[in-house]
Amino acid sequence: MTTWNKAPRGLFEPARERRARGAALAGAAAIAAIAAIAVTSTARAESDGAYGRLDGDLELRVGAGASFAAGGPALCARGAAVYLETAGLYAHYTDALGADGSPVARSIAGGVFLQPLFLARYASDLERGPPWLDLFIDSVALGVGSFWEAPPGAGVAPEPGLELSLSLDVPLLGRAMGPFLGLRGALRWRGPELAGAEVLRDAQRALLSVTLSWHHVLQVHLVDAGDRSFARGRAPAQVAATGSTAGARSP
Repeated sequence: MTTWNKAPRGLFEPARERRARGAALAGAAAIAAIAAIAVTSTARAESDGAYGRLDGDLELRVGAGASFAAGGPALCARGAAVYLETAGLYAHYTDALGADGSPVARSIAGGVFLQPLFLARYASDLERGPPWLDLFIDSVALGVGSFWEAPPGAGVAPEPGLELSLSLDVPLLGRAMGPFLGLRGALRWRGPELAGAEVLRDAQRALLSVTLSWHHVLQVHLVDAGDRSFARGRAPAQVAATGSTAGARSP
């Protein structure tokens, strides 16, 4: 009868520990590799210089905040529609909520604005990051429009005035779609002033607004609207031609 001498249990424990340690290290390395791939993919996606701005041709913006001018602060709301991050329409509303001492109870303004930097910087390969900085620089917008204001206890003046504005937006998430912190300054001249009348300036001339807004990029095919209409118009004609030809060849 042969007797096998079993090795002490403690001799196998270091080997087991080594295998367990090796498996743990291999798992950690795999997780690190997956994380590195994910980070690299995200970085590549964000380093295209557009940051989602070319995912659509129309961007809608809506926000609210506070306006500061002579007479005290007021609530404000803004909305805009931008074509290819370059030109758009805006609306801006303020309401003093009956505050004493404010020469303007409420006002509404609307007009057009231009963001001239994005396409020029993108075409020149100047969008190098970080994303928030590129989006901030490209957000510089120059606006011109009309405004109507109402003094306390009175209706909105029928004659509009002229408004010139400069605005900036800081992205909070580093991409085109999401929340933005906006800063907007405007200079206003009322209708009688533009007509050269000698009037007492008892209303607000300068207006500074701070808003929190949401920007949303949409694909509405404004760029190729003409081509799409032309293609839709040609489709029935092609079907009719194909049908007539098939009918002529059939016995």
